[in-house]
Amino acid sequence: MPLALAKTFLCETSGAVTVDWVVMSAAIVGLGIASAGAVRVGTSALGADVESSLTGAGVASLNWLSSQTVTQQSFADGNFDGWSVARAGSFGAWGAMLGPFGNETLNNPLTYDVELPDGLSNARIGFDLVIGDSWDGHNVPGSVTNALGDSLRLMVGGQVLTTEHFVFSSGLPGYTPGMFDERRATATVGDTTFNLVLTPRNPPTANVGGSGWVDQRWNVQIEAVNAPQTFQLGFSSTANQTAPDESFGIQNFSVVAN
Repeated sequence: MPLALAKTFLCETSGAVTVDWVVMSAAIVGLGIASAGAVRVGTSALGADVESSLTGAGVASLNWLSSQTVTQQSFADGNFDGWSVARAGSFGAWGAMLGPFGNETLNNPLTYDVELPDGLSNARIGFDLVIGDSWDGHNVPGSVTNALGDSLRLMVGGQVLTTEHFVFSSGLPGYTPGMFDERRATATVGDTTFNLVLTPRNPPTANVGGSGWVDQRWNVQIEAVNAPQTFQLGFSSTANQTAPDESFGIQNFSVVAN
């Protein structure tokens, strides 16, 4: 090759960008492959956690940051507005409550009339539920006296939203696994969806009040989506013994709306 031609070839820059692009692309692909190997285990674990969370999730709650308080009742001041029965009670160290109530509510439920402000159609009802003394849980096979099991029915307009069995000891035949864990339920009445969450607040480990058995307390949240302006909340006990032995009570009752 003549010297002049060789010099011209060496100085030519046409196609350099293409060469640079190929080299840079190869480097980026290599880095991507290396990074994928480094994070693969972590992302797989994260994906499993997300899947688990979504699988166990209930219906998404509404945003209650801008909610309007409808009522708050501690029952310590004698305010029982809206309730079918005004029964002032106290449950030891847990303090004032509405109650106690027993199986007299089976055919004559305790009720509360919810009245939402004009223009608002969603409600969140919250309260602490006291379960006093020797609740025996689910139906014991062959039992006559406990054929319905010891449960509390939460209702709206006379229709049962959920039937929740309670037991004071895991050693009883009426116990089933998970009875001391958080509980969730969803029900529809008319055009309204009710999302319920029961969270254990005080497990049955000590006698607080009542007749001497260990007691328990649960926090209950009921979310009513697309609710009518007025509706009636109900409580009905299927316990096979009267209030002095198997009772329930309501504490720290509130209703908010948006």
